Amino acid sequence: MCGVFGSVARFGEVHGVEESALRRILDALSHRGPDGQGTWSQENVLLGHTRLAVRDPGAEAAAQPILTPHGRHALVYNGELYNDRELRAQLEPRVLQATGGRGFRTACDAETVLWALALDGEAAFDRLRGMYALAFVDVASRTMLLARDPLGVKPLVWSATSDGGMAFASEPRALLQHPRIERRPDEEMIGAYLVTSRRTMGDRTLFEGVRSVPPGSVLRVDLSSSAPRPVEVAGGARLARRVQNSSASPAACRDLIEDSVLAQLVSDVPVCAFLSGGLDSAILTRLAADERARRGADPLATWCASAFENGEELGPDPPMARAFARKIGSTHTDVHTDEAAFLTGWRDHVEHLWQPLSTPNEVAIAATSRAIRQAGALVALSGEGADELFGGYDSVLAAFAAHSSMDSPPIGAARFHLEISSWVSPAALHQIMTGARAERIAASLVEAHEEAFRKASLAAGPYASDLDAHLRLQRTMNLTPLLERLDAATMRYGIEGRTPFADERVLAFADRLPFAAKFEVRAEGQYASKKILREAFRSILPAEIVDRPKASFPMPFERWSAGLATRATASPFVQEWIQPAAVEAVAADPARHWKLSWLIANLALFGEVAFGEPAEGVRRAA
Repeated sequence: MCGVFGSVARFGEVHGVEESALRRILDALSHRGPDGQGTWSQENVLLGHTRLAVRDPGAEAAAQPILTPHGRHALVYNGELYNDRELRAQLEPRVLQATGGRGFRTACDAETVLWALALDGEAAFDRLRGMYALAFVDVASRTMLLARDPLGVKPLVWSATSDGGMAFASEPRALLQHPRIERRPDEEMIGAYLVTSRRTMGDRTLFEGVRSVPPGSVLRVDLSSSAPRPVEVAGGARLARRVQNSSASPAACRDLIEDSVLAQLVSDVPVCAFLSGGLDSAILTRLAADERARRGADPLATWCASAFENGEELGPDPPMARAFARKIGSTHTDVHTDEAAFLTGWRDHVEHLWQPLSTPNEVAIAATSRAIRQAGALVALSGEGADELFGGYDSVLAAFAAHSSMDSPPIGAARFHLEISSWVSPAALHQIMTGARAERIAASLVEAHEEAFRKASLAAGPYASDLDAHLRLQRTMNLTPLLERLDAATMRYGIEGRTPFADERVLAFADRLPFAAKFEVRAEGQYASKKILREAFRSILPAEIVDRPKASFPMPFERWSAGLATRATASPFVQEWIQPAAVEAVAADPARHWKLSWLIANLALFGEVAFGEPAEGVRRAA
């Protein structure tokens, strides 16, 4: 994995990023790529890259930005191509011809992507299977493509610059080091964060004018323009073409997931896995451990995050994970987080991201990632995506089903979905935010959610029920933020997080499944989740894992939230956005109002880091 950056000035001007600013930008991306840095510029275009060497790590020719030999095409790429071997074999005859018989210079997947785009242009994206965020420049046609993988595993943001150009980067923190990008909070996104705890909604971020490239999008930038801006030229509709097998059986499900795991085990550096003791991580680690044993490789290393309080381990996850690790023969490590470590880790992670956190367990994921890096592994498999693709949220579904079955429901399906999936009700936002903006922001949020629900209903098909639309919307709204959360926590320590469930072909398969394949109706209003996954892997997993209900990470945040509450009371940023009565209620009883305590404390630290005094080691952009 890597960090990417680029800046485009108006045609006829130089890119205009001074050496000191470029150094700040690359330094802000160095955690994503600690193994090397590189830049390339031509006229009004500048590309920058920081490399985490996972494929062909010793090859100097694999350094980025990577160019075709004649210099016409340049690429910066953050990702992993899982069909690299097949695509490279298909391209090789044409590459040999284009290079006068020299062919590929490296074994790195970035060069495969470079040549695919150089030879086939935008059509090449239909042939890429993997996770990526990239920028590709064609000097001759004076165009640049920005692209992000169809599920949004890898992040990519962009912004206009004050002198009429544009810039992009892997993370907002790096992008905001650009000397001509102003740093302001996005008012509506502050309200959306207070409701949903999400850092992004659609293409909007918490920074005004900083846009996230939508998953599955290809954006074209005209480099000869007097006002270069990305324009979308392709979306993620190509997903449906990725699966040849039309069967919806458990056997077909198992084959697809096993294929995804095997593809994501390919690496020139050590690979390990997160293991929580639940169904999703058990599937991945069992398949990975079996494959390593088949190859005669060392045992798989597995890692489990655990919460400690008063010297006691909390929750059933760690013992389940240890027992399963013994069964599959993995070398297993527990990473403990107590209250003091949580509070320290929370502050460290927010200061690093320049963004508030979505959920408290982000701190535990980051702590585990740090331990993995210290142990020498650079790639980690993780189970994100299984719940969103295969229906893992049975309690939310039950509430939605009960609402849908009412003869006269009090509010529409889309609004009810927003209510049950939010941390704070949109209707209560006027009691939390200052000024008259709360009602406007709440109305805008409801309107956006209703439009998203309408699109989900259309995508689910003409005969789909509200329940089908609910499942699709939940996947659309939840999956990308979950993947972005994993990326932020793992890349904080230079770990490439890979997510075999969040694979294009697995997604296309899951989207075709009927409701009955994902949920087993056990009683009125009671559902057993991920039915097809349990059936597909029952023969290779212990019954206590297969039949175990979904459980959240057992962090006692209600009790630990008191350590955050005092931060909000003295924060100028919170005073600007949050009503004093809401702050006082949190300070008086943080355990009772722990969700609001979490959101407000994160905004307080976010405001301090991003808009107040700069975090240590990174200056605020001019």
